Amino acid sequence: MIRIKAEWIKPYEEKVLTSGLCDFSLPVCFVSVNGERGAVYDSTGYTCLDNIDFKDTDNVLELVEKTMANLNKASEYLIDPVRIVLDGQTVFQNLKKRDVKFAYIPAENQRGMDNIMSILSYFELRCNRTDAAIIRTLATYIQGRNLSPEEIVKHVSFVRRELKKERRREGNRSA
Repeated sequence: MIRIKAEWIKPYEEKVLTSGLCDFSLPVCFVSVNGERGAVYDSTGYTCLDNIDFKDTDNVLELVEKTMANLNKASEYLIDPVRIVLDGQTVFQNLKKRDVKFAYIPAENQRGMDNIMSILSYFELRCNRTDAAIIRTLATYIQGRNLSPEEIVKHVSFVRRELKKERRREGNRSA
């Protein structure tokens, strides 16, 4: 159970999150125990990022892309994407389906791109040196242009395609 302060989650957020309709969030139940409020997330089939090995650049970029796409979905449910904490314990991936969901933990004092820069820093620290350089460059680009999650998805998708093309060209040269 994740303990939260009662005022962290707004009443309409609780209704939306418990409705089962939010495809960006893991299913959640809110409970009160001894006056403390908590959130219980059903992460069946999902693994938090802390427990995932980042294998290659495309794997890392796919996670970035899907995390940003999911972040963009939150606003469809009137949940402010800026308030969503993104870290290795709140972002989950289904390793079979390859989709991403969040354990929604709202941040009280997060501003602008704090959560996006936070998750990009997390990815940078968890991957190899080459991938870390790509993530760092990506983060600089995103922050410098103040891209929205939707724009980030498009840019990361473009970067993934270009890297795949480059790898194919390198493979053809060495063959």
